[in-house]
Amino acid sequence: MKTFSKYLFILAGALLGVCSICTAQATDDQGGYDGVGVSDVGAFEFGELPATIPSPPIAHPATYIATGYHDLNVGNTTSRSVTGLNASTTYYYRVRAYNASGTSGNSNVVSVTTLSPTGPPVAITNPATLIASFSATLNGSVDPHGLTTTVYFQYGTTISYGHTTLSQIKTGNTYQSISTNVSGLTANTTYHFRLVATNSAGTRYGVDRTFTTLTATGPPVVTTNPASLIASFSATLNGSVDPHGLPTTVYFQYGTTTSYGLTTAPQSKTGNTYQNVTANISGLTASTTYHFRIVATNNAGTRYGSDRTFTTLSATGPPVVISNPATNIATNTATLNGTVNPHGLTTTVYFQYGTTTSYGHTSASQSKTGNVYQNVSANISGLTALTTYHFRIVGTNNNGTTYGSDRTFTTQPY
Repeated sequence: MKTFSKYLFILAGALLGVCSICTAQATDDQGGYDGVGVSDVGAFEFGELPATIPSPPIAHPATYIATGYHDLNVGNTTSRSVTGLNASTTYYYRVRAYNASGTSGNSNVVSVTTLSPTGPPVAITNPATLIASFSATLNGSVDPHGLTTTVYFQYGTTISYGHTTLSQIKTGNTYQSISTNVSGLTANTTYHFRLVATNSAGTRYGVDRTFTTLTATGPPVVTTNPASLIASFSATLNGSVDPHGLPTTVYFQYGTTTSYGLTTAPQSKTGNTYQNVTANISGLTASTTYHFRIVATNNAGTRYGSDRTFTTLSATGPPVVISNPATNIATNTATLNGTVNPHGLTTTVYFQYGTTTSYGHTSASQSKTGNVYQNVSANISGLTALTTYHFRIVGTNNNGTTYGSDRTFTTQPY
């Protein structure tokens, strides 16, 4: 007999940090706690009841603890970031599970104390990525803790490091990702690195991490990245390849199963760094799921990226729009840019813009047709110097109206 469970956070005061949670209904059997209730997302199969009430789950300590967090309804996940808490405050949380047969007992109670409003930065060293023969990308995250903070990486072949990356300036009271590419490394060598952050309240060091560079030459390294510009009958396949010091042929396999059956035109790549690879494919079937992966071959071997999938759009539907960065930004003028897929129907497209997200101004409307992504631009004038403007693209057809994400630009001074 299958058993299906959901989870419920029971809070003392408020949720905090990132906690182990899942969806729940608001139930409570002990005073002093409040349940955070969200909609039922189907934790058991229709017509099938679990045999027993689930066992109490285990709550794990919160992570990424910061100031200014508050209660938040949660989805069917095992972790969640919450905001709106008070600084320098201790919070408590616990978890329990439920299914159609009932609700479990409570998990253990976890407590955590948020940071003070300002203080020394919090620095976290994350694993290195894009590790090649002579280069790599160092990663970390920093909470400036309310003060202007300088952050950089130390790296070298020992824990004495000896090298530093260029400094970056960060502000605020949230965790922010930090990444830096380093080159001039030695092949087949282990390196140590850590993140360092300094503000007026002190200096903090992330933990030491290591990575080992690739040999000078070898089989290619490939990564299959998500498809983009997915339309009814076409899409763009994406990936990356490190030729690993040898001339490399790279292409994509794709099809409606993991047997693929179709390939894109081969491309030639050389060098010892990671390079983006894209291929536009057409002749697809609407409303169909496709599999794809990147494949690369050189004299040292053939490597296959992981399988990914995408689903083409229906033959017709509401437009798909993307707001792209503004260009030609001057004192009183700018060019707004975007992309639209009319999705098989005659579509009217324009930009909204203004000094707030209420916008207030629109560019002249343009008419687009077809089932492929098309670039759209509009020149606007009458702007004010040294002013930040918001804008977004808007597309409308018989199936609906869609809005691109909000973007900003700042005009130049006189």
